[in-house]
Amino acid sequence: MNLCNIILSFAKTIPMEEKKTEKQERTVIHLYLKENDKHFYFGSMANIYEHFKKEDIGISFGSLRNYGLSPEKPYQNKQVIIRRGILLAKPKQSILNKK
Repeated sequence: MNLCNIILSFAKTIPMEEKKTEKQERTVIHLYLKENDKHFYFGSMANIYEHFKKEDIGISFGSLRNYGLSPEKPYQNKQVIIRRGILLAKPKQSILNKK
């Protein structure tokens, strides 16, 4: 039995409700620099610190992590506003549902 046949026989055993498209949620961190009115978007808080120094944004990674950033609780100081949000994306279609 080759790999393709194994995958097809496994797909037949999955109930139809599990074969539906999956909505994939991704976190987005929005960094707004007040000084020059620029917006940046990151996939994680740690990624901010690969592009900016803590002096540039006025808070260290550890302090920002401990702050508890959430969609309802953005972080703000004299230099920046940092928000956490959800990237709205089209649901990913399973290869099992493609025709």
